Amino acid sequence: MKFLSNYEISLIKGMLNITPRLTDQKILAYFSRPDRDLSQRLIGQIRKGLCFNAIFPAQEAMVRDFMLIRELENGPAATSFALRYSVPTSSQYSSPCLFLDWWPVGQGLFSSGAIVKNGRPFFNWVYDCGTSSSLDLLYDSIKDCNRQRECLRFSRFDLVILSHFDNDHISGFSHLVQESQIRMILLPYLTPLQRLILAIQQGVSSGDAEFGFYIDPVSYLRGLDGSDIGEIVFVLPSESDDEAPSPRIGPVPDGGVRDGEESEEVSIKFEVASPPDQAQDELFTKLVNANVHYLKRGGVISAASDWEFLPYNDASMLPKLNDQFKTNAMNLVRSILNKPNTCKHQLDKLKKLYDKNFGKSSRNRNIISLFIYSGPIGDYRFFCFNERMPCPPDVRTRFAQIYTGDGILNTKKRFQKFKNYYQPEGRLARAGFLQVMHHGAKSSWYSGLAADLSPVVSIFSSDPHNRKYRHPHPEVLRDFWDFHPVKVDKYAGFHVRGILMSEI
Repeated sequence: MKFLSNYEISLIKGMLNITPRLTDQKILAYFSRPDRDLSQRLIGQIRKGLCFNAIFPAQEAMVRDFMLIRELENGPAATSFALRYSVPTSSQYSSPCLFLDWWPVGQGLFSSGAIVKNGRPFFNWVYDCGTSSSLDLLYDSIKDCNRQRECLRFSRFDLVILSHFDNDHISGFSHLVQESQIRMILLPYLTPLQRLILAIQQGVSSGDAEFGFYIDPVSYLRGLDGSDIGEIVFVLPSESDDEAPSPRIGPVPDGGVRDGEESEEVSIKFEVASPPDQAQDELFTKLVNANVHYLKRGGVISAASDWEFLPYNDASMLPKLNDQFKTNAMNLVRSILNKPNTCKHQLDKLKKLYDKNFGKSSRNRNIISLFIYSGPIGDYRFFCFNERMPCPPDVRTRFAQIYTGDGILNTKKRFQKFKNYYQPEGRLARAGFLQVMHHGAKSSWYSGLAADLSPVVSIFSSDPHNRKYRHPHPEVLRDFWDFHPVKVDKYAGFHVRGILMSEI
């Protein structure tokens, strides 16, 4: 009995009042976990009023929301998503249900989220899809993610985000694009020169399939077999004077707000910016119906007026290129873009120019990685269920997510910029689920960062047995030890489900 929380007892009492009546065995099944031994006798004692008399039963709407969450999982294995029952469509499930998943892909990252309202699909998203471990792990997780999407009755992904342009992430991302219909893709904007430098750093040659992404990411993604993409939106580098806007996007002059609303579809709203000067060389500017936009600096992407995504693209992480190098390199870049027959030769010349200026072992890597805040608009409490660990109490008010990809917060100065960006409107205070930067690499962290961020749950997505990386590094893990670290590796993902209760 000591393992049941007051909240669970309240739910049990509420389930006892449900019509038609649930058996004790049926009720018990909702609360069974591998780490505790409950008996039907306990349910019978609660039914007869022999214990816990001071705890009131939960309201029926909350009880049914809880039952929906559990039924959508079909037993103790969180990666098994076949429905035990069909997904209800009646309005009796009054509160939104939130699903958060970090999938087991080893040394990489693949995460997703979904919101179901009134038993119907509302909005879903994916952040990153890549691994340097076996691609079979990634493909299996994509299948599981798509099965869950179908079980929740989503016909497609609403928002898919690629944090950075590492080669392994592009290959996995390409597979996701081929497997799934997507309303909007969000990418960090890099100039053609910056992308080609990254290709050189990654050892990508002109003959590799992924090289097309570095040349023209829009045409590459739209040209993949099976791809069905609505809009492609680029996130410009954040400037020091950028201010995070208020959650709700109001009307702006001259149609400055894009609204992706269609019939029976949640609108996706965001403020657009003019293309940067460097975009004049982009090949996709010549495409008909490219449907490409640039997110206003500091801009929010909102799902109706319920949920928001705020990207942070740290400009200080862009490669430092001097004017002379850029002048010499741009002539080669234009030849690579516009003269495919000479591409290999021109890429070799660009590589030699890069090595001459920065050295063959240069660490001037393009380590840009798109941070994303994902959280509610408005005040909610989150009643959370998962099978890896009891949800900490603070999750009730701090359940927004910070996705960091391979981002870097390795100095107090960088953290302060990050904090200044996300603190307005209380976003940082609402963020409880942190995906720890760069798989827990010590090069992306400083001692004391965990306390500065103070997450409720710290998620490490990595392969600890990878002999090359050995992430997470012990000193990083120790720093986050008091902030509920969770390991996501080849074998175990992290799957959180819960109910959003409005405080209004």
